[in-house]
Amino acid sequence: MAVFFSPEKTTKIYQTIQACKAADRLAAKAMLKRVKVTTLGLISALLALPAIAQASVGLEPFPLADVEMSKSDKLVEHRIATGRIQKKNSESMPEYWLTLPGGELNRTLYRVHSSRGTDDIYQHYKQQLKQPGIKVLFECSARDCGSSIHWANQVFNVSTLYGIDRKQHYLAVERKHNGLSEFISLYITERGTGRTYVYEEYYRLPSDQVSQGDSRNLFEQLGLSGWTALPVSADGSFEEGAFEQLQQLVQDLNESDQKYWLVTHRYGVGSDQELIERSEQSGQRLLQALEKMGLKAEKISIRALGPLAPTTNSINYGGRIELIQKDFGSRIDVGR
Repeated sequence: MAVFFSPEKTTKIYQTIQACKAADRLAAKAMLKRVKVTTLGLISALLALPAIAQASVGLEPFPLADVEMSKSDKLVEHRIATGRIQKKNSESMPEYWLTLPGGELNRTLYRVHSSRGTDDIYQHYKQQLKQPGIKVLFECSARDCGSSIHWANQVFNVSTLYGIDRKQHYLAVERKHNGLSEFISLYITERGTGRTYVYEEYYRLPSDQVSQGDSRNLFEQLGLSGWTALPVSADGSFEEGAFEQLQQLVQDLNESDQKYWLVTHRYGVGSDQELIERSEQSGQRLLQALEKMGLKAEKISIRALGPLAPTTNSINYGGRIELIQKDFGSRIDVGR
């Protein structure tokens, strides 16, 4: 049976249908817009992932640095050099090693296409490490590091790194992040051909495993080499986090039959005599602090050298303080 509507009702029905279609079109457009926004957001997030990953692994490369080698390995053990190259039993190796348990090692070799010298490149990386939570394990520059050929071949096993001794820099640091300990070793060198290279090792493992690493304490270093640099500032005050190390050292010194020199160095503005006097004051300040920790008074004597035995790093820091076994010279085999 056919149904007929009045013209007015027919018009109203038509308008209702058109309104529904318009609403559907608006809803469809809104949904499409949301899809586009979501898609763009996902694309942006995906594009940002490499940058985030790079920021969390190692350091920002020097400008105009091209990657020449990049490798990643899982190791059962890893060693980090924490001392200069020196000759032991006719073999040239780092003075000290920090041995760590299993973790992930990333190695990257960069060639720097820049007229900037290795000093400027080194400062680029050091600026990134001026932040809380960074612990410097060891650093050296120029001839203070020892021979470049041994860093290249014995330490890193990358012959490309063999360069000019006076243009080399090495830095080893530890930083902690989200329950992980990250160890970064950085070596910068310029070859005789004028080519400049930056080599970076980035080693990561859970922080609760780091205590399993084998790092010699101060007294063990002293027994091995006859001397050790102390974790104190040029003015004789303790470095942050050094209290327990020095407390253990005091206990070990008291149990030892040996006696020692506390050798102090100061650099800066002033005459030689003024700097010698300042280094004497630094030694007295440190010795008093160690005696308060229980050090026997007769164990240590102060030798203040002021500016008379400079090294590149100690000049930058204003000085250094070392502990040296008395009659240390009698242990040195000059023929080697």
